Amino acid sequence: MNHLKTLQEKISLLLNKLEESEALKESLESKNEYLKKVNKDLETRIKIIQAKEKQLKIVSAINEDNSHKQYFKNKIDYLIQEIDYCIERISM
Repeated sequence: MNHLKTLQEKISLLLNKLEESEALKESLESKNEYLKKVNKDLETRIKIIQAKEKQLKIVSAINEDNSHKQYFKNKIDYLIQEIDYCIERISM
């Protein structure tokens, strides 16, 4: 009879640990989803900031800053090359 009681106590302890583990799992999954959302939001903000940085370089290039002026010229040259390439592809 004593073995049965200790077995029941061990089963009860294991069930409690299982419940705690499930609660912890749910908590971690919730935190994981939250962190994924925060990460996605931060990636979006980074892309926005990078786009604004490019815009600022273009604006500053127009304002006679030589280092940014070269960037602006290179960007225009690149875009012209892309347009020429596309025209060649269409002509084929």
